[in-house]
Amino acid sequence: MKYFRRVLTLLRPQYKSVIVVFVCAFLAAGLFSLNIVAMLPMLKVMTREEGLHGWIHRAVVKDRFGLTFNPQRQLEDFSQSDEARNPTPLQVIKIERDFAESTTHIALDDIVIKAWQTGPEPAENMLHGQLLKTLALAQKDQPVNLIIKHLDESVSNTTLTPGKIPFYASPAYQLLKLIPAESDPTFRRQAIVMVIIVMLTLTFLRCATRFIQQYLVKKITFRTIMAMRMQAFNNAIRLPLTHFNEQGISDTMSRLVQDTNRISQGLTTVMGKLLREPFTIITLLIGALIINSKMTLIAMAGAPVAAFAIGQLGKKMKKATKRTLESWSKMLGRLQETMLGMRVIKGYHREDFEHHEFTRINDKLLKQQFRMAKIDAASGPVLEVLGISAACAGMIAAAYWLTSGDMETSDFMVLVMLLGSIAESGRKLGDVMPRLQTANAAAERILELTDTPAEADPPQAVTLPPLAKTLEFREVNFSYPNAPHPTLQDINLTINAGEEVAVVGPNGSGKTTMLSLIPRFFVPQSGQILFDGQDTAQATLASLRKQIGIVTQQTIMFNISIAENIAYSNPDITREQIIEAAQQAYAHEFIMDTANGYDTIIGEQASTLSGGQLQRIAIARAILRNPAILIFDEAMSQIDSDSEVKIQKALEHFSQGRTSFIIAHRLSTIVKADRIVVLDNGRIIAQAPHEQLLETCELYRTLYERQFS
Repeated sequence: MKYFRRVLTLLRPQYKSVIVVFVCAFLAAGLFSLNIVAMLPMLKVMTREEGLHGWIHRAVVKDRFGLTFNPQRQLEDFSQSDEARNPTPLQVIKIERDFAESTTHIALDDIVIKAWQTGPEPAENMLHGQLLKTLALAQKDQPVNLIIKHLDESVSNTTLTPGKIPFYASPAYQLLKLIPAESDPTFRRQAIVMVIIVMLTLTFLRCATRFIQQYLVKKITFRTIMAMRMQAFNNAIRLPLTHFNEQGISDTMSRLVQDTNRISQGLTTVMGKLLREPFTIITLLIGALIINSKMTLIAMAGAPVAAFAIGQLGKKMKKATKRTLESWSKMLGRLQETMLGMRVIKGYHREDFEHHEFTRINDKLLKQQFRMAKIDAASGPVLEVLGISAACAGMIAAAYWLTSGDMETSDFMVLVMLLGSIAESGRKLGDVMPRLQTANAAAERILELTDTPAEADPPQAVTLPPLAKTLEFREVNFSYPNAPHPTLQDINLTINAGEEVAVVGPNGSGKTTMLSLIPRFFVPQSGQILFDGQDTAQATLASLRKQIGIVTQQTIMFNISIAENIAYSNPDITREQIIEAAQQAYAHEFIMDTANGYDTIIGEQASTLSGGQLQRIAIARAILRNPAILIFDEAMSQIDSDSEVKIQKALEHFSQGRTSFIIAHRLSTIVKADRIVVLDNGRIIAQAPHEQLLETCELYRTLYERQFS
């Protein structure tokens, strides 16, 4: 769970809300337990056992003297006299071990017939309720005189000294005085109504605290996931391009969307069930132990076994979740490829093929989800079986104690409700571990993204001034990860500032890769790229990339206005400068023909503009950068001949005094370059002007003849 624990550290900025959540969870648990415990006095009244006063006094006597007396049962008609309604003797049925020394003269089944603390001995035997009240309200550290009748009918005198405060000094007694001691039908109705009102009040308070808890949990979760997603995104956009070549864009998208949703469920579980239910179990367990510790311990015997079983299910859930998230990533990647390649799919009538491929990937994902569902579904029944088994063992013991007179009916009923509620809370905890392991697996994936080293300036990096003299490739070698062969080998090339250099060669010869090393999109395994003798590997990325304007073969536009797309390279530019750059790129004319001119939204995937129009906007963006170095990678591959001539003139004017690199398969666009570099299998095999290469380089001559034959 180490990855999910790292997620929890993101809760620190919201510690105040977290504290409130803890408090509300504790209050909700306590109030729920009180709701059930409040049933006990009502049952005492409804089952006509001994009444509230007798029950409370008997509990106080047990606490102060260590003696448990038999309860008084009110099974007779209410029309009888007070004496007739209290005939039950005060018989000792249990003696606590801690009080054994102070009760040496009292044995089990002894009957207390008189009890007084001051004054003369009562003339007549005292009633059951009077005896309990006298013992409960006895002064602290003053002996209480008792007359005991033993099983052999003999009678003896003894004294007991209470060491705890008298009951009348406690707040509970002040509340008890508000309740009448009579047990007639009117009292019973009033007592039941009072208990119901208390239970209803506790329910309202519990629901209010639970609402506050659940609302704050959602707020904390949403804020935490937003912070985590932003942290991962912030690192993702700074990762080197090699990362996306290896992992794929869809995998990163899946981590930022799908994985964070799984973490959100884990956080909700931690601050919801995992916080509330253990508190509830603890408070319920305390109440159950007070009523009958033996039965409670027997019923709880299955808890360790249940915890072990859930732990094992959690481990299996983590493995299944990780595989499922990986399948999600593959499915998202295939979906992205399909949507972006819709024209090709329809053009070649490959809908059926794509359907089968997507079905295959989806089926694999479905199997992983089935496995997760099986583990998740097993947690509840496993806990329920173990819980019921333990509860049945406790019920068998309770049945024995109930029939033997060691437990009251009301105690038994409330204890069953408490243990049932404990079992229900335990059942709710059954899916906690699988959920946490699911969140842990998701956290592992997204933290891998967050922890992946981003592009960074080297220690003591220098700021590169604008290129003034030479740009040099010195013994440069580069290979893509897991590639069978090197992409570039022993590249040595020196370009003078202001020189226009074209790079040609067969597909896969390394043209784009070589120029991608200039802005440090990729880092060579060996060798150096020098700006005026300064190694770019020791320079700041900002000072390096600010000097470079790039127009790629794959034109990238954003779903914003045309003006914002042009100004993307220089956000602080004015509208007049944007228009001037568009005019230089021969884009102004078609921009003004759009619905809102420069404020027209390009649309998703730039579907509203043609390829040639997009290329011209990209060129305007590069012009607006005002760079020292221009890189055109097939920048005019989608431009018609008329636009090509105009853009060539614009570039001739704009590139004056700037270092330019051009990759083009249209050799007609590069014949006027100062120098043409020919690449083959990652090596420079020739470099010279166009006319010289036609005479000296067989590969260049072949490329030229194939294109113009």
